[in-house]
Amino acid sequence: MFTMCTIVAKNYLAFARTLVQSFLNHHPTGKAYVLLADESEGFLNTHEETFEWVHLKDIGLPEWPIMRFQYNITEFSTAVKPFFLDYLLRVRGLESIVYFDPDILITHRMDDFYRKLPQFGIVLTPHILTPLPDDHKKPEEVDLLQSGVYNLGFIALSRKDETMRMLQWWKERLLHHCIMEPSKGYHVDQRWMDMAPALFEGVHIHKDPTYNVAYWNLHERPVVNRNGLYEINGKPLTFYHFSGLVADLSKVSQHQTRFEWAHMPDLLGLFREYVRKLLLNGYAETAHWRYAYNYFDNGVAIPAFARIVYRKHGALQVFGNPFLTLTSIGFYQWLFSPTNVQAPIPQLLREVYETRVDLQRTFPYVEGADRINLMKWSKDFVPLEYGVDPIVWNPVLDSMYYR
Repeated sequence: MFTMCTIVAKNYLAFARTLVQSFLNHHPTGKAYVLLADESEGFLNTHEETFEWVHLKDIGLPEWPIMRFQYNITEFSTAVKPFFLDYLLRVRGLESIVYFDPDILITHRMDDFYRKLPQFGIVLTPHILTPLPDDHKKPEEVDLLQSGVYNLGFIALSRKDETMRMLQWWKERLLHHCIMEPSKGYHVDQRWMDMAPALFEGVHIHKDPTYNVAYWNLHERPVVNRNGLYEINGKPLTFYHFSGLVADLSKVSQHQTRFEWAHMPDLLGLFREYVRKLLLNGYAETAHWRYAYNYFDNGVAIPAFARIVYRKHGALQVFGNPFLTLTSIGFYQWLFSPTNVQAPIPQLLREVYETRVDLQRTFPYVEGADRINLMKWSKDFVPLEYGVDPIVWNPVLDSMYYR
């Protein structure tokens, strides 16, 4: 049986439906699994899907409250990938599995690929097969150096000892190191896989240009519509990856500056078809569904900076479940607690201050004469620049102004 999987938060449900439908259109006897990297919160109970839902509790995540908190939606959805793949191969007993990012559309059968897959343990696709033009447009090759040689919107695995060893290694790395910080060498789950061909046997680099076509390789893979069939260099397009999709189709991708629709009318046709399918699959309704792990248990949104602070201190402090707000030793209480009794500022503000040379120069005596001025600055700019809810932030500041 041909099997595939993907991972979504619930706001990407329309993407999962569209991907799976395109897969089953070409492989009607196939099977699709979708991991919900989120909580359903009552949104998904009334829908019958063409795929099987898998939930986080099924895949055996260690430290999973920590993972949910320390990562944003993109980081978490990619951090769970090797756990999901390991579950499908080891627990569900699949002989092979192909993972697709949810923003992919399959446009041709993959019979030959699936037949050959058991020969390999791990199959990867490079971002590009020929050099990018040196035209200072995005993406440049240096961008691909930062994001990784291989695009992890697609990976195919067969159940072999070496594959399981790779998954164990990958799981251990992504527990705490699946962050989006290219300048520090991190691009969520992706950069790690640059090491795979050197560390593990049975890695196959799949160089078929009809696979994983996207904005980063359009310079070598022009999409042509020939009598209703999309082609790449005279061969049927296997699947297109709509990374950075802009739903109103005002641009090819939010991540690139090299291509415009005026020079790519056939590709625009493919995009219009794709957006139409998304709308039929509930995009207008589901795209705004909230991500459960973006909020503390009192409904306050978790600032992105708070996740960074948590990663910095989480291993050193005993915070317990970081989503809980009423626990006296919890992260929420600590974040808004005073740094000290004599010259208090909120711990969160202290963390901001320590990352900002401009603040350190403007307010050098943070525990003395500059303390009040720093807090006055923070009243406007911490909510504006760091996304802290003023309804929470203002009372915290007020409680410390005149101590």
